[in-house]
Amino acid sequence: MHGSSPAPFTRPLVQPLEGKGFEGEESFTCRAFDTWAPFKLVGGINRQRPNAEDLAAARAFAARLRDRAGREVLGPDR
Repeated sequence: MHGSSPAPFTRPLVQPLEGKGFEGEESFTCRAFDTWAPFKLVGGINRQRPNAEDLAAARAFAARLRDRAGREVLGPDR
């Protein structure tokens, strides 16, 4: 997470990676079906997540990562 503090739920992954010299410039999150403790009592929350829009956003994020990695390996003019 370049230039900002990671969200609380991503810190356990981001901070150790940054401590090893990795730099995260972008991240992706989406809501998901959750049955953690109190939510289990009501059958969970976000029952319709991830949805088609969330999955499309995840695909777009993965494509940006793939394209960025390709430019870094091949150079900016390829």
